[in-house]
Amino acid sequence: MIMLSNEAKQTLRNQLKAFGEQVQRLSPNHRAEARQLFEKLQLKGAIQALTPLEYCSQSVLELASRSLKEYEPTYAIDGGSTRLQRLENGTLVCAYQAVLSSDPDTRYKDLPLEAFRSLSLVSHSQRTDLGGAKSQQFPNEYVHFWRVHISRTYLEHEVERVVGSLARMAAESYHALRMLKELSPKQGLFIVDGNLYPIGLYYYLTGEDDIWPEENGPKTSWTEWKPAIEILAQPVRVVEAFRERGLALVGLNKNPGTSWLLEFTLDRESHNWSNDAQFIRAVLSGTPKDALGYTNWFVQEGYSLPQRRGESVESFDIFERLSSFGLLHAPKAYHVCFFYLFDPRVKAVLKVEAPRIVFEKHDPEKLRAQVLAEIAQGKGVPPAIRRADSRARITEEESASLIRACGVELDLSYNQSRSEMI
Repeated sequence: MIMLSNEAKQTLRNQLKAFGEQVQRLSPNHRAEARQLFEKLQLKGAIQALTPLEYCSQSVLELASRSLKEYEPTYAIDGGSTRLQRLENGTLVCAYQAVLSSDPDTRYKDLPLEAFRSLSLVSHSQRTDLGGAKSQQFPNEYVHFWRVHISRTYLEHEVERVVGSLARMAAESYHALRMLKELSPKQGLFIVDGNLYPIGLYYYLTGEDDIWPEENGPKTSWTEWKPAIEILAQPVRVVEAFRERGLALVGLNKNPGTSWLLEFTLDRESHNWSNDAQFIRAVLSGTPKDALGYTNWFVQEGYSLPQRRGESVESFDIFERLSSFGLLHAPKAYHVCFFYLFDPRVKAVLKVEAPRIVFEKHDPEKLRAQVLAEIAQGKGVPPAIRRADSRARITEEESASLIRACGVELDLSYNQSRSEMI
């Protein structure tokens, strides 16, 4: 199939060549520029350096050999979903399952860890004939199931984000707590695939007037629903449970898209990249192909308040405003500490997160070394994460079959229908 005519190809080539020449002329060495900016990061406000500011690289073989016995085995929690599906009657549904895996492989009750799963099914509807919001849990020795329905109680344009995030937390965070209690490990490293907290939803939960002015819409009342609070608080309960047992917990975000470094530590005229991952890639892009490049640990003390054009960036401590969670420790203990790494083997920047309270028991340098060792032993992700991902994934065929079970037709867009026909 011919997608571009010869004339169209030539036109695009000429324009792209001209654009590339302009970029290289105006910014001949963006990597050097990024490194110079990194060395001058303004780390006195919302983001600070937890360990001395640095970026460096080490051989994959050297990093892999530095695995520490105190962090064995490595456990990984990952989830898979049916993705958000909108039905013809106006409802939205998302099913999610969470799995715990380990490396080396661990068995529990003579079964693989993957035999134990936590499932959630979250739905939303504007319809009043389906009843109001409700939450039910169905515990089982092997499969725990959490059924959640939310009704017309919040900003409609955020419905997909809310449903998807609640489904993930109801499955993954619950499974982490459940398996931690069941296994009662004395040591090891636990890795959550993704962010530690759903910061976007925490913004809504803390949606006071000074955070979300009137022109941004009313406060989202769904956050006042008790089961929603219970689900939203689960990542915090996970952090507290790991602190109580003195175990190491990190989150591995394989697709970081935030811009906190750019926003809080660089002058606005230096924002030449669209997000932090792009900036860090430029800083670390000289990493040899057989090595990993990485930064120091940072800590995020605050998150940005909405701002109008021309206003300076202000921040607030989001955890200070989560009083409805009943925090067991000072808000500072829950702050996200993070470092970035670049793996040339997969040409990707990853972000590693850890709750600040973890460092009461674990040295930051040792924990970073162990995470780097795990990634070096894998390719882009630790072996335990790769195993959990393969066990948790719900295929497109399984997803379609499961959704068809409800007997209501999918409300497909043109592109979705077209992809099904292909």
